[in-house]
Parts: sequence; structure tokens; C-alpha cells
Amino acid sequence: MQKLYHGNNQFLSLRAIHATLTDEYSKMEIVHIDAESNNASQIIDTIYSPSLFSTPRVYFIKRLYKNKEKDILLNNLFGILDSKPLELLIWEDQKIRSNTKYYKFFKEKNSLEEFNELNKRTFVTWAKNEVSNYPIRIDQGNLNTLSERSNYEPERFINNLNKLTLTGDSDITKDILDKVVADTLETDIWKLMDNINQSHQKAINTTLDKLLEYNVDPNYILAMIARNLRLSVQTKYLLDTGNTEKQIASILKLPPFAIYPIVKSVKNINKDRILLQYKKLSNLDYEIKTGRIDPILGLSLFTLVL
Repeated sequence: MQKLYHGNNQFLSLRAIHATLTDEYSKMEIVHIDAESNNASQIIDTIYSPSLFSTPRVYFIKRLYKNKEKDILLNNLFGILDSKPLELLIWEDQKIRSNTKYYKFFKEKNSLEEFNELNKRTFVTWAKNEVSNYPIRIDQGNLNTLSERSNYEPERFINNLNKLTLTGDSDITKDILDKVVADTLETDIWKLMDNINQSHQKAINTTLDKLLEYNVDPNYILAMIARNLRLSVQTKYLLDTGNTEKQIASILKLPPFAIYPIVKSVKNINKDRILLQYKKLSNLDYEIKTGRIDPILGLSLFTLVL
């Protein structure tokens, strides 16, 4: 087998290639090659070198497209693959363009596995199929809730499924879901930002208390707020310069459904206000990292001064 795994969803593509290695190559020697950190000649030499004990091998190459000598490496690799049988799996942490020689080579061999980001509709379909592999039952309504609380991210969804399985309950009810899977951090932090922008102090305190109640590291909350403020500034600028939501999603490399709440949040906010928030957060981050202020106290102060 010679196959290229690629796409924008790194979790799904890497999981798929590991499943192939486990299911089909468990009795073979797996030769791991990080193509990003090795030169082309080292990689080619590794592929050409015989096994010390004549054990059948499968070569697992990561990030070949990030190799500085990728053109030389690919040309040599294509020659090897055309001239000798070789078990080879390649994983890329990005989507390879369809007009490249690299893509076309594996496309012609029908040896491409592509894993791209899921939208809300395709995510729920994917999630339903994933649940069928677990010893639990969950109705459509709770599945939708679980998907939302997983922020429509496959890795987080799988982690949440594993948590639910550990409860020992075969039927996952809303009560079980509420106890085991907290609302997604992304949703709660956007709620926090919306409440700050609207000066709803009671709602700010409720949302912040909820995040801290789930033992979320305050430094992580601050990092997420900083990320969202950065996205807010970028989105506000792109909106003001006439870009559509679809164009903004493409420019910021975010799935379209993730852009809508950002656009909704910043549409009627002055850009200077967002920049002021970012400046105050940067100052607070410095104070926390130098030990001058406790992170939780700092978070509380941040939500009060804007």
C-alpha cells in the first residue's frame, strides 16, 4: 500500500493513518520518518537501507511537504515507488493542492485520503456514526447538544464520548450530559465577551463563575479571551473593508460556522473599544506573569474595568 493522508482536519487524518498502521501493519516494523526535520538524502537513504533482521517494513512519513528540499525528495520518491513495491504511508498536516504533482501522483493511483473540516451538518452526521462504535445510546437532541458542547471539534467530541462511556450508563440522558460534559469553553468565553461589550455585569459574573467552577485554568481563560479579541479586531477590520462572512472565514482560516458569532459580536462595536480591551488584557497578562497579581483576581478586575 502507498497512500497519502492529508486535509485541514489534522486530528481525523492522523487518527485514520494510525488506525491503518494498527489494523494492517501490526506485524511489520514501522519506520517513522519526520520529513520536516531531515534532509532529502537522509530520508531516501533510510528508505533504501535494508532491514537489519529482514523484517517486513512499512514507512510512515510525516510532513513531507514541509521539507526544505521537497522537490528533490518527491522526485526521488516517485522514482522509487514506480520501480519497486514499497509499503508507504504519508501524513501531511495540511491540505495538498489538487494542481500539484504530489497530489496528482497519488490521485492517479487512487491512493488519497482527504480529511477536511466538518460543518455543523456534516459534523453531526459524523458524530452519529462515531457514537455507534461506543456501548452507549444517545438521542438526536442530546447528540446535538454534545456536538455543540464539543465546539464541533472531532478530538474534543471523542474525549467527551470517552468520559460518557466511563459513567457506565448505556443511555445518555440530558442529566448525565450536564454532569459529565460542561458547556464548551469557546461558547462560554464568547458569552463572556458579549456580556463585557454590553456591560452586563451580572451576566459577566455568572459566566466567569461558571468557567472557574469547572476548574478551568484562569491563564487559559485569559489566553482564550486574547485569541477572541484578536479575531474580533481582524473580523471588524475585514467587515469594515467590505468582506463577506464567507470571505472572512477563508482569510482567517476558520470554518464558516465559527465566523457567525464573531461577526454578530463585533458588528456594532467600535474598533477602538476592542483595541482598548486588548491593550488592558496585555497589561494584565504582564502583571500576572511577573507575579504582581493573582490570575483569578486579575480576571475579575479585567471584567470590571471595561
